[in-house]
Amino acid sequence: MATCLMNKDFWKSMALILFLTVAGYGFLWEPGKTPYSPHSDFIAEHVSTKQVLYDSIHQGQGIPFWRNDQFSGYAGLINPISQFTYPLHFLFYLMPPLAAVGGTFFLHFLVSALAYYAVGASMGLGFWPRLMMAAAGLFSFKLIVAVYAGWLPNIPVIVCLPLLFAAVFYLVRKPSLASSLILAAAGGLCLHTGHLQLLYYAFWFLLAWLLIHVVRQVRTKNTGALGPLGLYLTIGAVLAVGFSAYLLWPLAAEATLISRSQTDYLFFLGGHSIEPRHLLTFFFPEVLGTPLDGSYQRRELWEDAAYFGLIPLLLAVVGTVLGWRRADTKYLAVSFAATVLLSMDSPVIHLIYDYLPGFKLFRIPGRFLFLNTFFGIALAGIGLEALMERLKRKIAGFKLAPLLSVMIITLISFEGISYAWRYLTMVPHETAVPHTAYQRYLSQDRSLFRVAPLFRPTVSYGWAAPMGLQMVTGYDSFNYRHYNAYFDLLRWGKIERTTARVWNDLNPNPGPSLFRLTARTDMLDALNVKYLLSPTPLELPGGHFELTEVFRDQPAFVFYRGAMRTDIYLYRNRHFLPRAFWTDRVIRADGEEALISQMQQHDLSSVAVVDGEIKDLTNPGRKGSDGVEISEARHGNLEINLNRPTGGYLVLSEVWHPGWQARLDGQEAPLYRTNMALMGLSIPPGSHHLTLEFRPMRWQEGITISILTGGVFALLMTGVLIRRIIPHLKPAGCLHR
Repeated sequence: MATCLMNKDFWKSMALILFLTVAGYGFLWEPGKTPYSPHSDFIAEHVSTKQVLYDSIHQGQGIPFWRNDQFSGYAGLINPISQFTYPLHFLFYLMPPLAAVGGTFFLHFLVSALAYYAVGASMGLGFWPRLMMAAAGLFSFKLIVAVYAGWLPNIPVIVCLPLLFAAVFYLVRKPSLASSLILAAAGGLCLHTGHLQLLYYAFWFLLAWLLIHVVRQVRTKNTGALGPLGLYLTIGAVLAVGFSAYLLWPLAAEATLISRSQTDYLFFLGGHSIEPRHLLTFFFPEVLGTPLDGSYQRRELWEDAAYFGLIPLLLAVVGTVLGWRRADTKYLAVSFAATVLLSMDSPVIHLIYDYLPGFKLFRIPGRFLFLNTFFGIALAGIGLEALMERLKRKIAGFKLAPLLSVMIITLISFEGISYAWRYLTMVPHETAVPHTAYQRYLSQDRSLFRVAPLFRPTVSYGWAAPMGLQMVTGYDSFNYRHYNAYFDLLRWGKIERTTARVWNDLNPNPGPSLFRLTARTDMLDALNVKYLLSPTPLELPGGHFELTEVFRDQPAFVFYRGAMRTDIYLYRNRHFLPRAFWTDRVIRADGEEALISQMQQHDLSSVAVVDGEIKDLTNPGRKGSDGVEISEARHGNLEINLNRPTGGYLVLSEVWHPGWQARLDGQEAPLYRTNMALMGLSIPPGSHHLTLEFRPMRWQEGITISILTGGVFALLMTGVLIRRIIPHLKPAGCLHR
C-alpha cells in the first residue's frame, strides 16, 4: 500500500513539474521562431556547430569527425563544445538548429526540475520539499540567464550535475549494484555534456562528501560497510568513464595541441572573479544592473549573479539553522560558503590554480556560483522540511504545512515565470540567421575556397555553416595552438601570443593598407582564401586583390550589441592557392623555433617548411596545381586525383592533426606537418588517387571500450531487473487495495 501511495505521489509530482515547465517555458516551442539575444553564444557560435551536425546527418555522412566552417578546420566530435552525442541534444538530429534549440532549452529546464526532485529524494526529504526543490531548480535565475546568453554547451552540465550528486548521495545511503548502475548512468550523462569545468569542480566536492562519510564510519566503528561502498562506487565510476571513453581518450590524446594547455592566471580569471559587491545579487539579481538595458557594466550577468531565489535563500538559512544536526546539512552549508569564496580572486584561489592538477585548464572562477546554487537549493529543501516538522507538531499544523508549501512553490514559480518572460525572447529564424546578398553571390562560385572576414562582426562565426561558408577565422574555446601560431605569423610576421585564446579574428591595424592587416599575403594565399569580406573599403594592391562587389545595407550580428546593418565589400584574391597545390622546394626544420625561423624567411606559396624526417627536395618541379583535381571534399574527407610526370611535394591546405590519415592508391602514405599548421606529402611520378580521412586519435580503442561498457551495463541492469524488480511487481494488489 505504501509503495502504491508513493507511486501516486510520484506521478502527481511529475505531472505538476511538467505543468509548471509548460507554463513557464512552453513558448520556447513556438514554430518558426528561435531564442535570441544580443549576448547569445548560440547565435555567435553554436548554431554553426549544430548546422554542421544536421547537414552531415541528413547528407548520409553520419556524425562529423571534422568540421570546415571555422579556423580552416578543426575536430568536430571530440571537441567538448560540440556535444554531438549528448542525448538531450537529439532534436538537432531531427531538425535544423534554429528550429531545435527552443525545444532543447525547454527539455533542459524540465530535466533541471527532475534532477532537483531526485536530489531531494536522495536526501530522504518528503513530498513537498522535493517539489519545492524542483520548482527552485526549474525557475533558477542562473539557469534562465544562461539560456538568455545562449549557453548551449554549458547548460547541460548545469542541469545534469544535480543528478550526479543525487546518485552519489543515494549510493552512500544504500550501497548496492542498483545504486551503482544509477551512478554509472548519471556519471556517463554528465561526461557526455562535454563542458567539464563544473564536473571537475563537483568531483572535489563529492570526494569531500565521501571522505566525510568514511571518517564518520570509522568513528562509529562501522568500517565493514566501507568495503561494499568502495566496490559499488568503483563499478559506477568505471562504467561512467567507460561510456565516454570514445570521447575522453581522443580528447586526452590531443590535449597538447589545444591552446587551452597554455593558460595563465589572467586567462583563468577571465574578468569574472566575484567582487564583494556581487554578494548583493544573492538578494536581488539586478541590483547592479541588467544586460537587458545595458545597465550592468560588466555585461555578463550570467557569470556574476549569485541569485537562486529569495525564498530558497531564506529557506536555506532556515535549513542551516534548524537542520544543523543533520549530517548532510553541515556538508551543504560549508560547501555553500566555499563556492562563494572560490568564486573570488584571492591568494587561496591562486594557490589552488598553481598546485591543484587540472585546475588551470578552466577559466572564470565565478562559475563556482552554479554549484553554489545547487548547494543553496539543497539547503532550502532541508529548510522547508524543518519548517513542516515544526508545524506538524501542532494540531493545526497538519493543514498549515501543505498550505505553506503550496504558497512557497507558487511564489517561486510566479517569480521564475516573470524572469523567463523578460529575458527569453523569440524571433523569426530569418532574424537570427538572415539571408544575405553576399551569401547568394558566393554560393554561385562552385570552386573549393575559404573566406576571410575582416573585423569580427562582419560575418558572425555562428553564421558560417548555415551560410555554407568556410572561414579562416573563428570562435571556440578549444582551438589549436599551432593554428594560432600560424595566424600570428600571418598577421604580424611573428608569434604575438602564446597563451590560450578563444577568438581568432582578422582585424586591421591603423591604416588602410593590407600590409597593415597582414604581414604575409602568401600565408593567406596558402589558406585557400579566395575572398575577403570587409564592412569598409580597403586600399589593396591591385595586382593581388580586386574589388568584386559591394553589397549595401547587409544584416550583421555584433556580439553583445545585436542585429545591425552594414555595407559589405567583397574582394577577390587573384593569387589564392587551391586546397591542394605543388611546391617547388621543401625545407626540413628541426623543432618549432627552426620551423618559425624558416617560415619567416621564405615565401610559403612556393616553399614548404616540413617538420619531420624528410629529405630536402630542392627541385621537385614547378609550383601550382597542374594535375591536381579534387573530386570530393566534405568534413574530414578529401578525394584527390593526381597526374604529374615528375612527381613532387603536395601541400594540403587542411589544418594538421595527427588524426589525419592518407592513402595513396589504397596504401598508407606518411603525412608531414607543413608550414606549421598545414599538411603535405611526397607524391611519386605518374597518376595517383589520394584519399585523406580524419579520425580522432585513439578513436578505435575508445569506441571499443565504450561498446563493451554498454554491453556490461546492459547485462548488469538486466540482472538487477530480474532479481529485484520483476518479482515484486503486483499490479493487481495495488488496484484492489
